[in-house]
Amino acid sequence: MPEIRINAKIFEQHPTFRRGIVVARNIDNQGHSGELEDILKDAVAAAARQPVDLKTDPRALAWNDAHRQFGSNPNKFPPAHCALLKRVQKPGVQLPLINKVVAIMNINSIEDVIPVGGDDVIRAAGSLELRHADGSESFTPLGNPDTIEQPVPGEVIYVVPESKEVMCRRWNWRNGHHTRIAEDTQMIVMNIDGLGEDSEARSVATRDRVAQMLQMYCRAEVTRTLLSPSQLSYRFDI
Repeated sequence: MPEIRINAKIFEQHPTFRRGIVVARNIDNQGHSGELEDILKDAVAAAARQPVDLKTDPRALAWNDAHRQFGSNPNKFPPAHCALLKRVQKPGVQLPLINKVVAIMNINSIEDVIPVGGDDVIRAAGSLELRHADGSESFTPLGNPDTIEQPVPGEVIYVVPESKEVMCRRWNWRNGHHTRIAEDTQMIVMNIDGLGEDSEARSVATRDRVAQMLQMYCRAEVTRTLLSPSQLSYRFDI
């Protein structure tokens, strides 16, 4: 039985961190959803009308500080949700609907200014762990299947410990190619990461909306939990 876990050192260094978890099974990620496309367009348009100041907003600053703490420059390697917001806050920008699950991730990241990411559990073929890298792991960037990188020792990574395949580098900077969510994906683990003030309430609220959208638009069967200093792991069935 695979496990989602967070190394205790992550919570020791970042005590406000909370990870909302949605495990979704029997997903229908095929085809197009006009309704989801409209919601995504509205989220992008709203972000352009009322942009978040990523240099002063505490929801962004908390992640910048966390990245600096493990030695990463957030200006060079920005957290993915901050990079997404910076992109869509420019007038006239549109995001393509890659697939339904990715659209749900993007909508919630933009609207709640929070990292929302997920992986294909079947492709991962193991447990899922957030921990510091030792440098022996391997990472294939999304969209570059022939490239193999190694994380910097000490950076926070999301990894399959059995294979040492990294699913996301620099905590939430860039996703891996092998566990990407595609139209044929049938089971995922979605992560909603809260950090800083009100982190638990924010991650739980976004987690619950993500779960509802996966049920509504992908006909998924979902279970939810929250990882915290008092719950470091969660086991689930494939």
